[in-house]
Amino acid sequence: MKLFVDGRSRFLSGTALALAGLCGLMFALALSDLLLLLRVSSTSAFYLFLARATVPDRMPALAAFAAGHPVALCVMGVALWLSGCVLALGVWRRAEWARRGAVAMLYLLASAALLALLFPGLIVPAQLIYDGADIAPEFNTAVRTAAVYLRIVCVGGGGLCLWWALALDRGALRAEFAREPGKS
Repeated sequence: MKLFVDGRSRFLSGTALALAGLCGLMFALALSDLLLLLRVSSTSAFYLFLARATVPDRMPALAAFAAGHPVALCVMGVALWLSGCVLALGVWRRAEWARRGAVAMLYLLASAALLALLFPGLIVPAQLIYDGADIAPEFNTAVRTAAVYLRIVCVGGGGLCLWWALALDRGALRAEFAREPGKS
């Protein structure tokens, strides 16, 4: 089996293989984290500790979800990385189901980046200001810096995901994918 088949886009094949490797590695890391969390959360002390834990006021929604449902968040991460690996390998093989799945996943990631760009308070905590005075200036500086980096990542990553989704959905790369038998 050749890694780069003649007549197909070498850039798409190389990118799909690189993404499959990255997603496979991240799947293995997420799975090991999930197994560790499952071992730790099976003890009674874990839930006693969480029952007494307090969360900050005005906590970002994603952080509140992670604090309330750590196992569910890890399971979602494992599923995301596994599906990314499978879809990338399918795109490398030029399977039509993989193209459709990759396009859907890329549109979903682009819309998530747009959501985070429009509402950064879902991820980045609010600044600590009382009556116009900084309560914790170092913390507020870190929050402003995190918000700037979040916007840069959302614009760059979301734009890249949207570009790839459009290239696979409407571009010349779509012609490289084989149609499934019995479908028009």
